[in-house]
Amino acid sequence: MTKEQHLQELDTFSRRYRYDMDYLKEFLLSSPEGFEKFANFRPLSYHREFLPLDIYWVSKLAAMQVADCGECLQLNVRMALEADIDKSVVQACLQGGSRLPENLKDIFDFATAVACYRNVDPLLEERIDAQLNKRQRIELGVCVATASVYPTIKRAMGFTQRCSLVEIEFAA
Repeated sequence: MTKEQHLQELDTFSRRYRYDMDYLKEFLLSSPEGFEKFANFRPLSYHREFLPLDIYWVSKLAAMQVADCGECLQLNVRMALEADIDKSVVQACLQGGSRLPENLKDIFDFATAVACYRNVDPLLEERIDAQLNKRQRIELGVCVATASVYPTIKRAMGFTQRCSLVEIEFAA
């Protein structure tokens, strides 16, 4: 892709999701070669093949709450709602997961523990094993791991003023 094509893609995404892409534009303009490698990574950050949609988004929202404190989380809320995740599920995730159905509460707790690099309670581990197969667990790991990439790059570039607590809106 050319620089202009990348900029157009970033602008389109920014308008669609009402999300400030200045940090990625700066990345592109400062290091076109680095950005090209990053662009090749981006599809991995939204890869979903084996996980059910609700499990994918509960995992993503749990991990994003660990990695980010506002704007990126809002983006993921918009994307989850756009993917037809029930608003009550999204809200329950943002409230710590306690109001989620038991199976999704386990996913939320597991994804949070993985994102925080905490040991997983053996009983939770058993319930996750009963709920997810090996391919799904790998995919959940990718989902959780990639959630931190965007906020980490943003913070490293000095865009922390955009990473502040915001009131999450639920209009998709």
